[in-house]
Amino acid sequence: MLIGDLARLSGLSKDGIRHYEEMGIVRSLPRQAGSRVYRDYDPANLDRIARTRQAQQLGLALKEIGPLLDVHDTRDFTEVETITFLEERLAVVKGRIVELRHMEAFIEEKLSRHHALAEREKERAPQEQ
Repeated sequence: MLIGDLARLSGLSKDGIRHYEEMGIVRSLPRQAGSRVYRDYDPANLDRIARTRQAQQLGLALKEIGPLLDVHDTRDFTEVETITFLEERLAVVKGRIVELRHMEAFIEEKLSRHHALAEREKERAPQEQ
């Protein structure tokens, strides 16, 4: 499929497709059509784009996602290399979870404090009238 088709079906712009290709997420092959050379995109790229979006929603960066997809899609890695890679990714994800929990606690504490202040303001408001 051509880049326009992939863009339309995936919801990405053509520039987005090109960026994903630079990051190793999307792959294409050159295709000769007369005197012109086009990039031919395998429909499997639609699944890679969908997985990439899911991973981004989980906080992974594009540079982290490409290698994860490669581990999932190919058998070019030994089992030991795959295990090592996945353990490293898991450690990063767990670290982010810890950071997010700290941020959650911080926000909850601030929210609780502001709720208490708002409640005191409501209690004082009728007295001031």
